[in-house]
Amino acid sequence: MVVKNLSVLIKERFLVKNASFSVDKGQCVGIIGEDKSGKTSLIKAIAGALPITDGSVVLDGENVCPGSPALKHISICLDPPVFFKFQTVLNNMQFLSGLSNNNDKEKIIKVLNKFNLAHKIKDKVKTLSFYEKKLMALALAFLTEPKLLLLDEPFKGLPEEKIDEIKAYIREIQAKGTAIIISTRSIERLQDMTNLFMFMEKRAITKILTYTQCETLSDKTYAFVAVKYPHYCGKAIMDEFQLKVKLLDNKVLFEADEDTTAEIVRYFSKNHIAVYKAGYLSKQSEKIFGNLAPYYKEEEQS
Repeated sequence: MVVKNLSVLIKERFLVKNASFSVDKGQCVGIIGEDKSGKTSLIKAIAGALPITDGSVVLDGENVCPGSPALKHISICLDPPVFFKFQTVLNNMQFLSGLSNNNDKEKIIKVLNKFNLAHKIKDKVKTLSFYEKKLMALALAFLTEPKLLLLDEPFKGLPEEKIDEIKAYIREIQAKGTAIIISTRSIERLQDMTNLFMFMEKRAITKILTYTQCETLSDKTYAFVAVKYPHYCGKAIMDEFQLKVKLLDNKVLFEADEDTTAEIVRYFSKNHIAVYKAGYLSKQSEKIFGNLAPYYKEEEQS
């Protein structure tokens, strides 16, 4: 599957900006980013659920677009999973698998049994737990045997033992040659699943890295203050403390020891500027994003 210069523009607002990458058969790729970074929009656009303004998605030589036969070979599991909640599990599976001409009841029961959901076949989806809905979405992917499987935050809100179970199912699909894209906020979640990560920020892919490259980038750790107005506070740190700064969401990043960081917090407190949090980037994903972010320049305020 090849994505080339893909953009989604709706009401003069970019949901995805100029994304380009490829995924081979049987390969798993991770999309890493905070909420509202564009992960879900990118996944929806690839699946044809959002109109592509510019660029293309090609699966096995076929353009993925409304009415394209290629859509039958793509399965998407959104967060939360989307089903007809007032219909039964069986009705949902039959209808959704029927979109790809694969709604054999016997096969559906067999797949549901694999995911320990066969006893829920007559239950309405609204009665299922969050975890059961996640499993149902994966069961649908097994049923249709897609060429491309798109998973949006498949591990979100699940206990560790359930995450391990879902990872085992994903590996099984992957072993059959299905290309897989998984979105998550944390690289730690996927480090045992894939060796290739796409980092998204402000609706764009900022970098595509291997896990080894990620480890190298996460060696350097920045101190930070989380504030309401990061541009203003970033300039204040540059002027008052002569430190170079970076901006990461609502955080201002800088290289400093604990005493200097404490002094910066005191400075903002004295000037009646609220600091929501201060410390050092601890999560690997945050460290990587911190190192990928450019240094802040005063003209960026305009």
